[in-house]
Amino acid sequence: MKKKLMMSTVAMTVMLGFNTLAFADTINNNLDKQIKSEQELTYNNGYINAQNVNFRKGASINSDIYKLVQKNTSVTILGYEGDWTKVSIDDEVGYIYSTYVSEGEPVKETLNLENSKRLEVKATAYAGDTITSTGTVPKAGYTIAVDPSVIPYGTRVYIPEFDKVFVAEDCGSAIKGNRIDIFMESEAKCNEWGVKNITIHILP
Repeated sequence: MKKKLMMSTVAMTVMLGFNTLAFADTINNNLDKQIKSEQELTYNNGYINAQNVNFRKGASINSDIYKLVQKNTSVTILGYEGDWTKVSIDDEVGYIYSTYVSEGEPVKETLNLENSKRLEVKATAYAGDTITSTGTVPKAGYTIAVDPSVIPYGTRVYIPEFDKVFVAEDCGSAIKGNRIDIFMESEAKCNEWGVKNITIHILP
């Protein structure tokens, strides 16, 4: 009886040893897979393919909005959650609806300035929470205020200093004649810009 008991104990010990080894192997394999997966993870360059896109804190239309993002803004794609793309913009991480994010580099608009009208203007800048005279929300890198008798509303204006095309959609009591006011994201940016005499291109 004692002999049988000893044999059973040895058998159980051997079985426990095998199970422990198997369990350890499983954990090691899982760790190896996790490490390999992390090593294979790469971040893709992307860009915003639409104008005025909401950059949100979470992957939901109910999530708070960091800011509006302009077309062709470069982003780093970190991953995907349902219909949302997790991105990094200027070291800030958030979510944009996947329809508005494309992988790769933005396609720059090819401008033909040969048919444009050159205009020498005095350019100032403004900022703040407001509504333009055409009823839109002004956007940095997009909105300028003009004298509509000189530059009609809706006119596309190329400003070389920014290498961007702006749209005339606002006016101001002080904006008369050959003068424009460029909407910027902050008062600090406006002060940095100051007042400049520049050449702009009125696009056809």
